[in-house]
Amino acid sequence: MSQARISFISDYQLRNERVLALPKPQTLALGVPLYALVAMVMVGLTGVCATVLLRSQGELQAAKVEYVGLQSQVAIRQAENDRLQREVTSLDADPRAIERSLREAGLIKANEVAVAIDEPSPEPDALPPLGN
Repeated sequence: MSQARISFISDYQLRNERVLALPKPQTLALGVPLYALVAMVMVGLTGVCATVLLRSQGELQAAKVEYVGLQSQVAIRQAENDRLQREVTSLDADPRAIERSLREAGLIKANEVAVAIDEPSPEPDALPPLGN
């Protein structure tokens, strides 16, 4: 019972005599409270994280644009490959296609004669004389 009485008196005395005062905040050498330093570090880290996030979003957007451009180039190359494949198939199957292709390249048969025709360039219209 004496233990309970000591405990009651101690609690009573602590409340009335303000023995339970809050501890003084820890301070650094410059007099800055520790919680202020922690808050500054948190704000700094938040800023760094936001910067990294914005930069990576910008890089992602640039990569998406590049990806779309590369996809269009692939589509163009695929269409060209398909056209060339059709031409190869045509040349394999049709002898007239071979002859047409060779003539477009400027080749002639052994018994033919090539005649080059130069078209005359049009003469400029007569200009009125300069002066009075």
